Amino acid sequence: MANTYCHEKYNEPVEASDQITLSAKALIIGGYVLFVALLGALLWYGASIGIYVDPASLT
Repeated sequence: MANTYCHEKYNEPVEASDQITLSAKALIIGGYVLFVALLGALLWYGASIGIYVDPASLT
């Protein structure tokens, strides 16, 4: 009973409620990779037509 959350006669294992599943991790990492790829493609396309983003203006 050391790894349980108890409140008003309700017990729930802590491990089951605090885990992030592998599919959730893959979704987060995949979303980040997709975002970076999209941002890179937009910047690359902009540079090819003569639009250059100044990093100092992004802050």
